[in-house]
Amino acid sequence: MTNGEEAVERKVQVTGGSTYTVSLPKDWAREHGVESGTTVRLYSRDDRLVVSHDADGERRSVVIQAEGREPEDLARSVESAYIAGCEEVRVEGMLENDQRRGIRDAVTGLVGIEVHEEGEGSIVARTMLDVGDLSPEQTLVQMKLTALSMHEDALDAVLAGDAEKGRRVARQDNDVDRLFGLICREFQRSLVNVDVPMRGGDLTKFEYYTAARQLERIADHAEKIAEVAERAASTPPDEVAERFDALGERSRNLVTRSVDGLLDVEDSDLGSIIVDAEVFVDDAEALDRELYERDADDGYLLGTVLDSLVRTSEYGVNVAEAGLQVEMRDASR
Repeated sequence: MTNGEEAVERKVQVTGGSTYTVSLPKDWAREHGVESGTTVRLYSRDDRLVVSHDADGERRSVVIQAEGREPEDLARSVESAYIAGCEEVRVEGMLENDQRRGIRDAVTGLVGIEVHEEGEGSIVARTMLDVGDLSPEQTLVQMKLTALSMHEDALDAVLAGDAEKGRRVARQDNDVDRLFGLICREFQRSLVNVDVPMRGGDLTKFEYYTAARQLERIADHAEKIAEVAERAASTPPDEVAERFDALGERSRNLVTRSVDGLLDVEDSDLGSIIVDAEVFVDDAEALDRELYERDADDGYLLGTVLDSLVRTSEYGVNVAEAGLQVEMRDASR
């Protein structure tokens, strides 16, 4: 059953006393490209049995028409096709130079796909490796390291008034986006292609996607914090800076424990992370009130930094809660 179709219900029968068979309605089979001699595959997916067959065996591809499209719009279409699991993305039309640059930049920002051919009326990008062979766990760990490094550097830039360091942090966001796109692609492929396993090690593709989504948001907030380094007129007083620094370290520690706990639920303290996060939020709100009462210079900008630190802790809690669900699932087996 696909795309909302009604299920075709058939009874399993015994043939010759040793073989089970299932008959298919001829019209239905022809409509779905199944005929005598077609090879089908059977997959066990938890409580379901999934039947799959290849109608043609061609690589999955998509054609995007470029006429009248803005470069940014074309770039988003290429990225969406990649995430949807397409192995070949063909952009057709009389492409302007800025459209070509937008397409190339989009492809460069993705993992495992390259511009394969380029002509006057088209650009073709193809996947050059099986991204499914890449470890989702290692990808998630790299996302964690990069996002939290950005987060630490961004806060340092604000507290030191280092605008250039803040700009360097902002440029790293693309690295996290590339890794997130890779995990998104594998998650989407697992939904539409039964040849792609739902699991990637001990976790499902959805659980990796859930955690990766939180890390991608943390990187976005690191970029938001870094922008304050350029906008602030002065650095905060030493006593305030020390408290910001301590809160930043605590928020990153919550995320580290959450991701590590998700990847190894048997040796984790996921429950205590949620409790610690509640205390963290209380402390952050207390500092926010003090900044308001002091009417401190750049108080509003520092308030946005505090908000990002709180958001970071909340994203860590989301990962911890996903880990608790994994723990419950494993315990019920």
